[in-house]
Amino acid sequence: MPACPYRKIRPLGEGAVGDVQLCLDIAGRRLLVVKWLRAELQDGTQPAIRFRREAELMAGVSLTGVIKVEEWGVDNLGRTWMAMEFVDGLPPSAVIGPSDGWAVHRFLDVVARSLDELHGVGIVHRDLKPDNVLLRGSLGGWEPVIIDLGIAKWLSQETATATGSVFGTPYYMSPEQFRDSKHVGPATDRYAVAVMIFELLSGRRPFEGRTIPDLLRQHLEAPVPRLEIPKRLCTGMLHDDPQAKLYPTPHLDAFMARAMDKEPRLRYHSGAEMAQEFKQAAIADGLYAEADVEPLFDPLPLPIAEITIDGQPSQRFDLRHGPLVFGRHESCQVVLASSRLSRYHACAYVHRGRLWVADLQSQNGTLLDKRRLTPGLPVPFPRGDRVTHLSLYNREVAIRLLPA
Repeated sequence: MPACPYRKIRPLGEGAVGDVQLCLDIAGRRLLVVKWLRAELQDGTQPAIRFRREAELMAGVSLTGVIKVEEWGVDNLGRTWMAMEFVDGLPPSAVIGPSDGWAVHRFLDVVARSLDELHGVGIVHRDLKPDNVLLRGSLGGWEPVIIDLGIAKWLSQETATATGSVFGTPYYMSPEQFRDSKHVGPATDRYAVAVMIFELLSGRRPFEGRTIPDLLRQHLEAPVPRLEIPKRLCTGMLHDDPQAKLYPTPHLDAFMARAMDKEPRLRYHSGAEMAQEFKQAAIADGLYAEADVEPLFDPLPLPIAEITIDGQPSQRFDLRHGPLVFGRHESCQVVLASSRLSRYHACAYVHRGRLWVADLQSQNGTLLDKRRLTPGLPVPFPRGDRVTHLSLYNREVAIRLLPA
């Protein structure tokens, strides 16, 4: 298996079993996300088995609305790693506001159908929650992507979970998942999606236990609460009672009751059915108003980078085509001849509509307009078209941004 060929830019998260980094594919001029398992978690441990199984299941598989795992291997420190596509996006709650049934259906339609595809190839996710779904820009404005399959399991076999183990995030776990994570099926994932859309619609989760036992009891025994959407959030909607504080949602309440039924067999039987029934309920309750979808991020206003090195003739790069890497290795986009420079010294890349600059763990450091960059902590590039200076040890690079 190959060692990881990608360069770290900054950490995205860290957990008990490993860490996640935003990384750079230098030759391909693209960003990737790489997950590393801690070296002390050797082959044969439960986290190692689950991590490797996720990599083996998903490597090379292309499913609608599911992050693509590209490759995996073991680095020179003995740590297993997995490289995935980078999703430049936002959490659902940052885009979809309470009472917006049309946007919630747009979200549900893709996520639920993505789950149908996963279930069709024999995989149950088991840990769907808002942190595991991002909205990324698309031609239609935005689309959801499931970005983490860390505890997914095959329907046909389960070698990494013992009977009685509990895996998942308690706020979004189905009743049967609390009882035994080993024997769960597609209905568990659809339950979690139902909790997510309840939260998106109403601005709160259906069950909010103060302790895990209390939360468990609610999922196992308590009826699904009504959505209770404040009428003030339902601008433009019609209602007969002008004094009412809550907007009535009888059809959506009935939908949620079935989608979150305690008995898995009584829930909706597929994601496609679930999405269709939600749409009909939202229309019946008057919470389905189609709207124009704005882009998640404004395009970079000045996407052409004009590079001048030590006052010598300029080069131009289109930042829409991918990141720029500065260093002495010939694979860098901006090659600087100096033995004091690292092979891959610094980079500039676009994220959420802004240009960022990062030091790539260089030996002698990087300055942006005389400000020293901390490795692992990118900084935004100054706005506007003025010349900005990047100092890579003893080489000076002037950068001006220009319109396309």
